[in-house]
This record gives sequence, C-alpha cells and structure tokens, in this order.
Amino acid sequence: MTNPRGDRVMEMATSTARIDEAKGILAARLRALRADAGLTGRALAAKTGLDHTKISKIENAVQMPNQADIRTWCEACDADEQVVDLIAAAQNIDAMYTDWRRLEESGLGHVQRSFQPLYDKTHQFRVWQHSAVPGLLQTGDYARGHLRAVIDFRGIPDDIDAAVAARLRQQEVLRNGSKRFAFVVGEQALRMPLVGPEQMAAQLDRLAELTSGTANVSFGIVPATIRPPLMPPENFWIYDADRVRVDTVPGQIQHKAPSDVLVYEKAFQALSGAAAYGKEARDMLRAAAGRFRER
Repeated sequence: MTNPRGDRVMEMATSTARIDEAKGILAARLRALRADAGLTGRALAAKTGLDHTKISKIENAVQMPNQADIRTWCEACDADEQVVDLIAAAQNIDAMYTDWRRLEESGLGHVQRSFQPLYDKTHQFRVWQHSAVPGLLQTGDYARGHLRAVIDFRGIPDDIDAAVAARLRQQEVLRNGSKRFAFVVGEQALRMPLVGPEQMAAQLDRLAELTSGTANVSFGIVPATIRPPLMPPENFWIYDADRVRVDTVPGQIQHKAPSDVLVYEKAFQALSGAAAYGKEARDMLRAAAGRFRER
C-alpha cells in the first residue's frame, strides 16, 4: 500500500537534495577560483572586503552569494570571464524553489498575474492534477472557492477579487489556436466539493464540454477504479519541454534540468495512457454533476 504522506516527504526531500547539490557545485566553483588564484580565505577577505566568515559559508554552500559577491570574488581572482556564468548559475538555483510566503506576501492577485508571461510564450501545456480542477479550466465560482481556500489557509492579504480576475484572464490563452493543452486529472477532482453543489455541477458541465472535441484541448480523467501505472502525489505543469512547475504545501519548485523534465514527461505520458477520454470521460462528468445536483 502506498503512503501519500510519505511520497510527499520523499518528493520534497528529492527536490531539496537537487537544490543542495546545485548549491554545492556553485560553492565548489567559487572555491576553485580562489585556490587557482593562490589566495587563502583570509587573503580573499582582505582583498575584497568580504567578511572571512561569509566567504567560508559561501564555499561550504551554507550561504548563497549575491551578484555583487560574485563580481567582487571573480575580480579578486582575475576571473572576470566567469562572472556572467556564475551569476546565471546562482539565479537558476534561486529560481528552483520559492517559498509561498515570499510570493504571496501582498496577496494572490500579483501571483496569478505573474504566470501570464509564461503562459503567453508557452506553446504546449501538459497538466496533471489529482484532486482539483486546473486553474485554466475553472469557472469563476470554482476559482473563487479554490483561491479563497488558499487565502484562508495561509493567512495572506485578502485580494480575492483581483486573484479571481487574473486567473480568469489567464484562460484567454485557450483561445489561441497555435497552442496545445493536455489536461489529466484524478477522478477525485470531480468529487472534491470546493464550492456548493450547484457551482460544482456547473464546473463539471464545463469540463464535459471539453470532452466533445475541442481542437487544441484534450481532457482526460484517471478513474478511481483502476490501478494507474503511477500516482504522483504532487500536481505538476509541464511548459513545452523547458520546465516543470511543482506546487508543494510550503512553496513552488521549478525543474529545468532536461533529465528532470524527461521524467515528468514520462509520468504524464503514463497518466494520459490510463485516462478516460471522450464519451467515457463525459459520462463520468455528467454522473458526478448529477450527484451534486441531487444534494
């Protein structure tokens, strides 16, 4: 028997390990620059004005250097040609994981708006969500219920109207015929009552429309009655073949390493192969909507 909580802990541990590994590589590169320049840590501190303790923490991957630190470090080591590459490496590490508290300190509205440039430039979306309807497919009422739950749980500034408006504005990308969208959800998403019965039924009706043949959008459901080839504990969004976004309870992880993207692409392909589409999916949605209306 699988342990979802244990799987989530393992996923977070794996992501943390990858970030720690990347920090270690950056630290080793900076340490090698200092050694190649024939400088001790104290000599580098005297030459740059950086605190000796900070240099030690940077070289041991305890503290991340900022851009000014990297420029100063490279200049002191006669390695100016390394500045751009090392700053890019540091920025990539910083972008791998972002704490929700940092993203949402002024509310959800700007967080939702921040996705728009990525959505605009992405041509192929592949989305897996096991227990909620993906944001690009949500009705206004469902979006409000979904975002309200986030605001209440995290205790962040309440800008629900702005957040809902931004989420619905994102859905304009669905009308761009040059983009392709593949959504797969777990059947649990049809049952999770994030809003009232009528609002849930309306949301399921909207999803049923997608199963009737939308040229650039596919929607599949992994039935709860089958044993799928895998059941990822995390939701994930694949943008083209460039990056994967994973939302966890404490923060957001961005995977850009090609090997990581390939693993998620393989997972999505397996889930897609286990999903119901067309009439079968439509029947599941209508049955679920009917149960909500009976309440």
